[in-house]
Amino acid sequence: MSAQPHTPTRPTASRLRADQVETLVTHALNAPMSVVDSALRVVYVNASFARWFQRTPAEVTGLTLVDLYGAEALDQIQGHIDRALSGETAHYQRQIGNQAGEAEWHNVSLSPWLDDEGQVLGFVSIALRVHELKITADALRAANQRLASHMENSPLAVLEMDASLRLLHCSSRASQWFAWALDEVRGHRLPELLPARWDNTPLGEALGRLQSGQELQNRSELTVQRTDGTTLHTVWFNSALLDPRGRVESVMSQVENVTERVMAAEQLWPEAPQASIASLLDRSDQMSKICSTLKLTPAEARVAVLLTEGHPLKRIAQMTHLSIHTVRSQVKSALNKLTLHRQVDLVRRVMSIR
Repeated sequence: MSAQPHTPTRPTASRLRADQVETLVTHALNAPMSVVDSALRVVYVNASFARWFQRTPAEVTGLTLVDLYGAEALDQIQGHIDRALSGETAHYQRQIGNQAGEAEWHNVSLSPWLDDEGQVLGFVSIALRVHELKITADALRAANQRLASHMENSPLAVLEMDASLRLLHCSSRASQWFAWALDEVRGHRLPELLPARWDNTPLGEALGRLQSGQELQNRSELTVQRTDGTTLHTVWFNSALLDPRGRVESVMSQVENVTERVMAAEQLWPEAPQASIASLLDRSDQMSKICSTLKLTPAEARVAVLLTEGHPLKRIAQMTHLSIHTVRSQVKSALNKLTLHRQVDLVRRVMSIR
């Protein structure tokens, strides 16, 4: 018969005697611990606690908290002590000096010390060092506050969504433009919130490409008919954040309100009502540049731009809803301002600006 493989047995854990527990707590526990009676006199401390005061446990035992901390410092934590002496567990954070004289953050817990009948004899204090965690958390909180401040002060509306386009946060400007109450819309999907047809909109398609991972950032447009009947023209700058596995974790959109510019462009170009927002704004920007560079009026610049697109004067008159006489006068005025004599020269000058 073959010998069966021997499986070593784990030794059973021995039960600790009371004196062993005391030794472990006093010398091995790295968290400062003390027991204080209802008269605020120390009845026990471990070595870690005594090192705060550069003393031994025997030298600290029997002192009062006033002896250890001073009356002023004790006043700052007296409320927590009162809670522990009333039978509650109290938690707080405070800075405690280490042996090098540097202040370090600790989480302090005060638990009631009860007798066999449940009467409070005092409290047990234990402190855990959380210095690096506290510093990191404070730095993160400050960074988040700065970011939130930038979001609120930005001329753009900012929306933060999860991978399903559920709204997590939006700036007050977004709430104002889209007439949202954040507490009411948080958690709702963006297509449910915008009073516009979502399917086949440039914005819906752009965000869909982010969700599928085809793009990490893009730009899109959306014209919204608000509940008060007014029209809002917006340009959206969208970006996706990926998790370590490359999956979309969140989506952020920064929205520009271009309503005033679009309305001004539509007045200059009534012949192009179906033009995209980008096309209208591009024409408007070109007009501004031509007006400022050549010192032409918007009406003169518009006629000049239409000439560069190959339209004859009669067609320009129809497109702009002006008489042919008015269009000829605008062309003549533009030529005189630029000391030119032919329409072809005007076209060349305008094209050199564009």
